[in-house]
Amino acid sequence: MKLVKWALVGSALTSMVLISGCETTTTVKEQISSNDRVVVQGKEADLEEAAQIRLSLGMRYLQNGKLEWAKKQLDKAYTHAPHLPEVLFGMAYYFQTVDELDLAEGYYQKVLDKSKNDSNYLNAYGVFLCDKKKAYEESVSYFLKAVDNPNYTKIGSTYENAGFCSIKAEKYTDAENYFNKALNFNPNLTKSLYGLSSVYFESGNYNRAEAYLLRFEGLSKPSADSLLLGYKIGRRLNDQVAINSYGEKLMQLYPNSEQAQTYLRMR
Repeated sequence: MKLVKWALVGSALTSMVLISGCETTTTVKEQISSNDRVVVQGKEADLEEAAQIRLSLGMRYLQNGKLEWAKKQLDKAYTHAPHLPEVLFGMAYYFQTVDELDLAEGYYQKVLDKSKNDSNYLNAYGVFLCDKKKAYEESVSYFLKAVDNPNYTKIGSTYENAGFCSIKAEKYTDAENYFNKALNFNPNLTKSLYGLSSVYFESGNYNRAEAYLLRFEGLSKPSADSLLLGYKIGRRLNDQVAINSYGEKLMQLYPNSEQAQTYLRMR
């Protein structure tokens, strides 16, 4: 089954990087464009401060799809302070984004060498392993290392990551366990509700699949994936009302999607 792609919890790291320089980003951008120096409060920044600001600007460019501009600023950040884990993460995330996986791997290893117990980096590397390198079992081991830190604030989302990666490995019992743990930390994690619906559908428990899909729908707008799943569940339960409703909504909201094409083939 084609599943909703889960959010990269490592994106919290990109947000942290952006926040670290948010008060000066506009001014710094102007200064960099004019003389390629980083100036803070009228003075040239020291190397670590300059690296942090260039990193923030580079990640902002990366999020906006300006890849060449992002690479320029990230390279300069690395030149200023190649020892900072957040700079190494920025480089890793850039190469992950452009699918230069060997280079991304190398920078992730440097990050973990310096911050081997940082749950944010462990989680981000786990997502990289699962999403990009298809190393499903290894990725789950990094998610579990991340949640082992009681001070980590993203435990629910990281268990959610482990659940989706377990589905990719076709380990549905493990996935069910991780999604339930995620919901214990945050009962409103909609992707975990969708994940459990998917798991129960795959295992033939269609009534439970329907129950979790309804919980998902109570908290989130329908996606092409969830509508197709609802249609499939309706077929299994011989629920003609659900069959018609989910099929119609899928064609109304996502007529050009892969899921719509799958629905048309199944009718």
